[in-house]
Amino acid sequence: MRAGLVLLVFLLTLAVTNIASHYVAQGREAALDSKLQKVVDLYRLSPLSIRRYEADPKWKLGQALFFDPILSGDRDVSCATCHLLQNGLSDGLPRSIGTDGEGVGPDRKLLKGIQVHPRHALDLWNRDNNSVSAFFWDGHVEVLDSRKRLFRSPLGTALPTGFQNAMAVQAVFPITISDEMLGYYGEHSSKTLPANQANKRNELVLSTSYSSEIAKMQSVHTLLLNRLLAIDSKPEPWQSEYRSMFRRAYPRKTVSEMNIVDVGNAIAHFEELAFASTDSAWDRYIGGDQHAISEQAKVGALVFYGEGRCAACHTGPLFSDFKYHGVGIFSKIYVNGQYVNDLGRGGVTGNPRENYEFRTSPLRNVTKFGPYFHDGSTPSLYDAIVRHLEPLAKVGTYNPDGSFFIERDQADSVSPILATGIKLSKEQIQALIAFLSTLDSQSRSRDQIVPARVPSGIPISY
Repeated sequence: MRAGLVLLVFLLTLAVTNIASHYVAQGREAALDSKLQKVVDLYRLSPLSIRRYEADPKWKLGQALFFDPILSGDRDVSCATCHLLQNGLSDGLPRSIGTDGEGVGPDRKLLKGIQVHPRHALDLWNRDNNSVSAFFWDGHVEVLDSRKRLFRSPLGTALPTGFQNAMAVQAVFPITISDEMLGYYGEHSSKTLPANQANKRNELVLSTSYSSEIAKMQSVHTLLLNRLLAIDSKPEPWQSEYRSMFRRAYPRKTVSEMNIVDVGNAIAHFEELAFASTDSAWDRYIGGDQHAISEQAKVGALVFYGEGRCAACHTGPLFSDFKYHGVGIFSKIYVNGQYVNDLGRGGVTGNPRENYEFRTSPLRNVTKFGPYFHDGSTPSLYDAIVRHLEPLAKVGTYNPDGSFFIERDQADSVSPILATGIKLSKEQIQALIAFLSTLDSQSRSRDQIVPARVPSGIPISY
């Protein structure tokens, strides 16, 4: 009898304790929701909206061009080579390997030469959003006047008119860069490709030298259109297929009137519809569903918008101000046979006060597209946050040759937001990562995005 009474008391105590714990937890989470509502109101946060998906003729052309290795000099890489869904639309490598490589994603290896590509491949999520004003880490393609559709680009004043947005402009430059897609003079495509594409000379590169970089880019663009559409000759069957796709996408133009602008606009149209991300857990939460994210993620959101100071730069619907900041990440790039400091934005503008500044990375799907920073030097998101918090940790440290690990001008380039130091605990960083994971979302399925084949007949590696 006494044993039964003791057991009953124990069970009642346990039940009361669980009920009390439940209400304590409820009260704690309600307090978090109340604080976050103030954040939502202060920052005027609202769920991300995206355009309706429609696989129209222009979309289908852009899809083919994005995935078809025929756009590269040696017919060995495509846009998709460095922008993989499984790697968050990056490639999982610290620095990308374009032409002269083999393999997919993190397993891709350079077959010859040295690694000269300077930076980590950027993701492509939601780049049609109105908040996007700059492309590439240093903004060498950016919007100057959206109403007049004026853009900064490597072509300068020679940029053709008619590009619909900056995304279309950026799409036509990787095909002009030797270590990305263009390749080199005198090279030939692999003998293992389908017969109609095997052992073909890289006719996109006419010379080992050009009168200028602009002349080189213009030449490549013209030759690429001729390769795709056989403008000056009788088309092969695969070229006839591309002719038909271009005509359907641009019904008011003849084949001879097509140009590189049409290529860029089609690729951009595909990218902006295919690579949209909405209805993430965070979108649902700020839309009113308080159960959409965990308590830990709510704590992380308060750190993000509060003492972590993340929202000072990672702001707006895509969590980027699309401006340039020094965050204490310094690297070397290979230029004209030697390694030099990567000046980032300063290398574009020529303004030394902008040296070592790089564009704020958007954060939707950030958990997927590591390694992190412009040089891909940090494998994990946790370590990337730690490096943000301690950008000057190695000031005063020496290299083996006696030079400073961080030079004075590099230390001075670090944003004042970070330079003063931000102290977060391990638990706060883990909560921050839990919040960032609520930004993960892929609105289109893989079957909608990846084509079964491309007109050239070259196999898709994806």
